[in-house]
Amino acid sequence: MVEQFLKDSIDRFNKKAAEDPKLAKELAGIKRTVMIEVTDGDSYNFVLDNARADGLAKGKIDSPDIKVSASTETFKQLQSGELRVMKAYAMRKIQVKAPLEDVLRLRKFF
Repeated sequence: MVEQFLKDSIDRFNKKAAEDPKLAKELAGIKRTVMIEVTDGDSYNFVLDNARADGLAKGKIDSPDIKVSASTETFKQLQSGELRVMKAYAMRKIQVKAPLEDVLRLRKFF
């Protein structure tokens, strides 16, 4: 379930970045490794490079630029729209280890 949610999120993000010149400009030249840790499941990783997310793979990586941790239930709530990412962050249902500007960029991903 979480893996499909992440794939769908990557597809939506890439489409939005391709269609939104402002977003593309904001992310131009930025490269980040991202790890998504499902606290009660698997971990996933991908690379955000120049306004495009690619290479979703299962597994942990050493020293990601951005690390997101949440439970399967939280990801289900994000997927259904029951919970928004910034509210989940404020409620500490989702933890993000990254510089503040990357945290703010990440909300555009979900």
